[in-house]
Amino acid sequence: MQFSPEHIEAVKRRRRVVVNFDVTFAINRTFESFPNVAELVESMFGFADAADSQIDAIWWNWGEGNQVPYPSQHLPLYEHPLYQKWAAEGTDIVGLVLEATRKRRLEAFFSHRMNGSDNDLGPFARIPLKAEHPEWMFRTPWCTHEDNGYWNFALSEVHEHVLLKLGEVAQKWDFDGMELDFARGVVFPPGEGWVKRGRLTDFVRRLRALLLEVGARRGRPFLLAARVPETLMGAHFDGLDVEQWAREQLVDIFALGVRSFDVDLQAYHRIVAATDIRLYPSIDDHHAADGYQNPGIEILRGVAANWWQQGADGVHTFNFNYAENTPYAGQDWQSHLLAYREIGSPATLAHRDKVFALQRRGGGHGPTVIPNPEDWSTPRSHYANTCMLAPLPAPLDNAGKVDTLLSLWVGDDLEAEAEYIELVSVRLLLSDPAVRDRPAEQRLETVGVATIGHPGGVLHNIPALLGVEEGIEMRVNNILLDGAVVRAGWLVFKAASEQFAVGENLIGIASAERPLDGPQLSIEKLEVELKYRGQ
Repeated sequence: MQFSPEHIEAVKRRRRVVVNFDVTFAINRTFESFPNVAELVESMFGFADAADSQIDAIWWNWGEGNQVPYPSQHLPLYEHPLYQKWAAEGTDIVGLVLEATRKRRLEAFFSHRMNGSDNDLGPFARIPLKAEHPEWMFRTPWCTHEDNGYWNFALSEVHEHVLLKLGEVAQKWDFDGMELDFARGVVFPPGEGWVKRGRLTDFVRRLRALLLEVGARRGRPFLLAARVPETLMGAHFDGLDVEQWAREQLVDIFALGVRSFDVDLQAYHRIVAATDIRLYPSIDDHHAADGYQNPGIEILRGVAANWWQQGADGVHTFNFNYAENTPYAGQDWQSHLLAYREIGSPATLAHRDKVFALQRRGGGHGPTVIPNPEDWSTPRSHYANTCMLAPLPAPLDNAGKVDTLLSLWVGDDLEAEAEYIELVSVRLLLSDPAVRDRPAEQRLETVGVATIGHPGGVLHNIPALLGVEEGIEMRVNNILLDGAVVRAGWLVFKAASEQFAVGENLIGIASAERPLDGPQLSIEKLEVELKYRGQ
């Protein structure tokens, strides 16, 4: 496919940080705090307006994609009184937000959730077209209500419907581009995705042609992005033939991943090598990987440093705070404010304290969607959002003869930066089911492992006995570390900068011998902490 120089220039535009902004979620929870719509709109740009912000693009999401905040020929208007009032008054809230984005010279995309769960403004929003055509629907563990369902993209009728509603947006407002968010709801019935991948490619191909036509008519490129799983295998699992999309250059940008810290940028680089397609790994700080909801600035720095080291073109954020008065209860807006000043460049991440963490499986909404680590099973409805290939939790060998091997990416060059580094340590959090019933005074401190999607709200480890550190060995790239000390329930091993490679590092962990027929020690978390001088 041949593109104009203007199109290629637009694709290559600088995007240090791309913010996916859940607009209706924010408006629904903050609108009463503002006396008029102008102040409400301005409130959405708190972080983008902050000094030294690295935000270059905001990709606006206006809901789950089945009800809309604007009068439409194809979709019902939100039932919320605020949107009804705006419609009656002729207030174009989408246009006002777009105008405010333009004023700041920020890129503006329309972000569309491919299969939102329709719970924009209530548990189960009734969508007339779904009631009329239940045969266009399928259900998953995430969407089971009898009045609800997901669009089946194997069907031409669904293609026509979605093309109509996206075409309406493209022609009504002057967006720079559009994002297809395949991370928010699967597009095929479970187990049917890969064999029907050609049907989805047909849809993407038709949308691409439509947007190119809109761009030609208005004399300015209309770009297309797709948010897809963080691995090629995950894309295949969900029926997304991203290799074919790259070969045909059906998209200009891939936003990669959902909850995962680990993004296979190398694989995606291979499939886009002969194109101008850009790669933006994505992090969701709200529906996070298990154990890392609102993880703090050091974790965010570590994740971004790893991505930059692997050749990312920028960083895509999802469900971050947008301003101090965030709609996401409990999140650390100050960490996000710092992140938006730092994660958009390797230079601003240099010589900053970081934590490089191993991924845990699961995360998100709970066991009906994503099984919790304590009852883990392979998700068969979809790959996106599951972190199903993450290495933790991981058992230790009771015989004490076989290392548990784990690969950990470190994006900083620790040896080259050794003179600036104050401390490097590896910390390990264990669970020991064998001593679950022993008195607390005989065991290490209890540590909260995760806070989202777990029974009772918090998943705690099962603390091992006092002295367990004496029987744990850890190797980094086959170099034995000195014995651990215990700090707040964690085992902490001091390390040296020269022991770490830039990129993948092989961590080996072994325990002292235990009864072969008894429960195994389990690794809950493993993190490398890096502290720079003067921080």
